[in-house]
Amino acid sequence: MDDYESMLEKGREKLPEDIVEGSRFETPEAKTKKRGSRTVIKNFSSIAKKFNREEKHFSKFLMKELGTAGHVDGSELVLQGNFRRGIINSKISNYCESYVICKECNKPDTRIQKEKGVTMLKCEACGARRSLEE
Repeated sequence: MDDYESMLEKGREKLPEDIVEGSRFETPEAKTKKRGSRTVIKNFSSIAKKFNREEKHFSKFLMKELGTAGHVDGSELVLQGNFRRGIINSKISNYCESYVICKECNKPDTRIQKEKGVTMLKCEACGARRSLEE
């Protein structure tokens, strides 16, 4: 049995650190509730914070994708109309894919910045850059 344990340990030593750590980024899911003819994303601010994005940019994207108006009220996003949670989570995943995850290394360690009038997504992990359509 000792041979097995030592072989297992050698195998673990050869694994990349990020696999061993298990620190995989997961897209957060919206906690929604209906308020009359409106839909409220109760954890909107915490999602924006996890993405490390400005609430204004994130809310503008969601409203455009959902084709509705809305406003930020404290830590919630209040949207005009009734939307299913699945649709909202799909739009949040689209935002994450377009504006958070690096296309080169698949890490969420990115930031949005302006360079010579062009909006860029810059990865802090690998240094990759790409322009964003706004």
